[in-house]
This record gives sequence, C-alpha cells and structure tokens, in this order.
Amino acid sequence: MVANVLVITNNLKQASFRLRIEALVEILKTRGISLDIQVRPRGILARRQLLKTASQYDAVILQRKMLDPFDTRLLREKARKLFFDVDDAVMFHSRPVGPIERWRTRRRFTATAAAADRVVAGNEYLAELFRRQGAKTIVLPTVVDPAHYQIKLHAQTQSPKLVWIGSKSTMPYLRQFAGMLEQSARRVTGLKLITIADVPFEGAPLPVEHVPWSVETESAALCRGDIGIAPTPVDQWTLGKCGFKIVQYMAAGLPVIASPVGANQEIVVEGQTGFVPENPNEWADAIVKLANDCSKRQTMGAAGRTRLEEQFSTERAADAWAGLLEDISAL
Repeated sequence: MVANVLVITNNLKQASFRLRIEALVEILKTRGISLDIQVRPRGILARRQLLKTASQYDAVILQRKMLDPFDTRLLREKARKLFFDVDDAVMFHSRPVGPIERWRTRRRFTATAAAADRVVAGNEYLAELFRRQGAKTIVLPTVVDPAHYQIKLHAQTQSPKLVWIGSKSTMPYLRQFAGMLEQSARRVTGLKLITIADVPFEGAPLPVEHVPWSVETESAALCRGDIGIAPTPVDQWTLGKCGFKIVQYMAAGLPVIASPVGANQEIVVEGQTGFVPENPNEWADAIVKLANDCSKRQTMGAAGRTRLEEQFSTERAADAWAGLLEDISAL
C-alpha cells in the first residue's frame, strides 16, 4: 500500500509526539506510509491554511491537540479520513482552571469526538470517554523500540535499588507516596531509590541517587535499578495516563510495582511481570518480596520484556497503524 498522511501536532518535543508518532516514521515508511509532520501554527490564517491542505492527503492524524469547533469543522471538511491520536486525558485539566476554560475544553472535546473517523486512544479509559461521545475508537498503547533498551542482568545484592523515571510534572506523584517508601525502607535493609528525571526528589525518606534524564543515558540508568516503581494517585487526569514508565521498565527487564490506576492495570500482569498493590502495606510487601528474591526479579523481568516485545513495541504499533490505513475507504 501507499498512503500519504498529514500529521498535525502541537509540539515536536512533547513526549506524546515523540513516542506515538516520531518513533514510527521510518518503520511506517517501510510499509508504504509516508508521514508529513506539521506543527499547528499559532496564527489563525496560517493555521487554517494548513488545515485546508488536508485535502491533498489520503488521511490526517490530529495528534493529541483538540481544535476549536470552527477549525475542527474545516479539517473535517477537507480531510478524506481523520484520526485523532491521544494518550492523555485532554478533556480534563491537570491543574485548577476557571469555568470558561473548562467550557472551551468541553466544546473541543465534543467537536473532536464527532469529527474523527477513528480515535486512537492510549488506554481503555480514554477510549471509553470518547465512545460515550459516539466516537469509534481503538486502543493503541504507547510503545518503545526494544532495541533502544539494555536488559538488566539481575544479581544478588545487599543494597536493592528501586528506580523511578519521570519528570517535573509527575514528581509530585512520587512525593505523595513518601510514606510507602519510608515503610519499605524500614523493612528492607540497604534499600535505595534511583530517580531518572529533570528534577531531584528532595526530602526523600530513603537514600536517593538522582540521574538527570536524557534519551542517550536513560537505558543504562534504568539497568542500575533492580525494581521499577510507578506509584500513581487516582484522579481524572492520572486515569488517562498510559503507563509509559512501566513499558520502559519492562523493556529494561525489570519487575514492576505499580498502582492499580488506569493503564497500569492493563500493562502489568499481576504475579507474572510485577505487582499492583492497592495500599502502603501491600506496596511494602511487594518491595520486600522482590528485594529479597533475585530469582523472582529475574523471572518477572524476563516475562515483562517478552510481553513488551509482543504487545508494546514500535513494530506492533506500526502494524496497527498500517492496518488502519490499509483500506481507508472502509472506515
């Protein structure tokens, strides 16, 4: 097949774009799918001129950014087929906003759901929100290239290390679980935490080694840990998260402990690739089990890596997109 696809994104540096679109450019090209990536202009005239060019392509992928109703109608008019790709709860806000901003977001959500031929959602929670608006949806998790990640060689250790990868925006989630970390540190002698992020974890209740995040060093940094953790509070925004850090832990061959929130439960197989504890006591129990059992860490880490390769790889995502685009007229 040959398909020319326009991708409209809001930010080339945003993780959502890098992981769900940019990572697939070359592999989709081998399947006959060419992605023309354009950043949504801020100016009204330039933006609408870009939207009008949609008629020149076989399909359009609107990536994460919901448009206002007028722009959505224009894009719908020009696009032969329109996909909306999303991996966050963009219909809600991660911080308090006023009623006017909430109203604007709701209008954009409604317009986008009505206009898209297919919504490609990062988890089941997001897919269901769009289904309630009448949109046709599929679930396509955020994925990684397995070749980018080294695989942990687990060994006995007197100082087991938890590892957390994230950013300034998600560091508060880790801080909210400080009590759990403190309880775990009391039960596991020598327990340490490695953070891979753009900001350090200040005031942590256990020894912390901070590693500044970069694409080039993240793989090696993950392998310095023994257990990947993803503590996550529950709210409308976090339910839309797509568990990317869990996918990274699995790529590195690490067992995972994650809160049973949103996509976390879809990714982690309880007792096989990790644990999904519901309270601080269960979190500490899970950490104790893995910290004291090298064999279990190895077995779970290997199972996670296999699951990653089968379900959460760039190859799998490219196959899914190729399937969607193969017979565009059938949508």
